[in-house]
Amino acid sequence: MERKADKIWVGLLMGLLLPFLVMLIVYLSSYAYLTVPDFLRKMAFQAVFLKLLSLCAIVNLASFFLFYQTKHDRAARGVIFATFIYAFVVLINKFSGTLI
Repeated sequence: MERKADKIWVGLLMGLLLPFLVMLIVYLSSYAYLTVPDFLRKMAFQAVFLKLLSLCAIVNLASFFLFYQTKHDRAARGVIFATFIYAFVVLINKFSGTLI
């Protein structure tokens, strides 16, 4: 029997949005005095934006285990796919150095 939330796109969407939600929490807790564009510029200037994004992707581990423990295997695959997208962006940046 297929569950409603057991779709790859549900996991992919959650895996893509959760790291940005964590980054929003970091922004609101530590840098709320800056505007969002100024915050992004500061992170890019200090060369920590992708490092922070990589750390935020760790949240995907929790969502993966949540989906896996509740037998939502397809959604867990979507979270893994989103994590690979983040890893690919970071890898491309490491080798090219042209992105943020």
